[in-house]
Amino acid sequence: MPSGKDRLYVALYARGGQSKMPTLEDTYHWALIVGPKDETSGRGWRFHAKEGLKQDGTMGWIFEEKEIPLGATQMLLVRICVGKVEKNSRLKEILRNVPIRDSVAGWNCVYWVVEALKRLQEDGKAMGTSELDWTKLRNTAMAYIERKKQEHRFDGRGSFDMSKPATYDLLEGAETIP
Repeated sequence: MPSGKDRLYVALYARGGQSKMPTLEDTYHWALIVGPKDETSGRGWRFHAKEGLKQDGTMGWIFEEKEIPLGATQMLLVRICVGKVEKNSRLKEILRNVPIRDSVAGWNCVYWVVEALKRLQEDGKAMGTSELDWTKLRNTAMAYIERKKQEHRFDGRGSFDMSKPATYDLLEGAETIP
């Protein structure tokens, strides 16, 4: 019987500015998205660290948890499915408690995702079947987004259903939405 559990995705968004990380992950904005396997409902949740106005009125890194449509947006480039969510409430609690390390030089959304995945892996209860190894995920995501660029997924010269985001399933080792 197929699993109807929500899925956890790592999402890469378009981002302006120069990359500062040696392996170029920060060419993109990284976030986590939780949504149903059957996306016909069209809504999910995005969790991420983003630059914004802090409570003290200064600019810096803040945590955001927001309900979002699951369809493609201009800014969402690719998603990587990394697992099945076993306990949504536990997952949300863990993600809400991943610290924002604004005082650490060079800290960014990539480091937030790395720490979030590590905490989910260490917890062992929020996620069911999953692949949360950062190195494997990072290598897959960076290779996949490069492949999508070469296929002209983002520049309008390819023929893709642009209402759906390009998606790769790390558990299956295969693309599920071209």
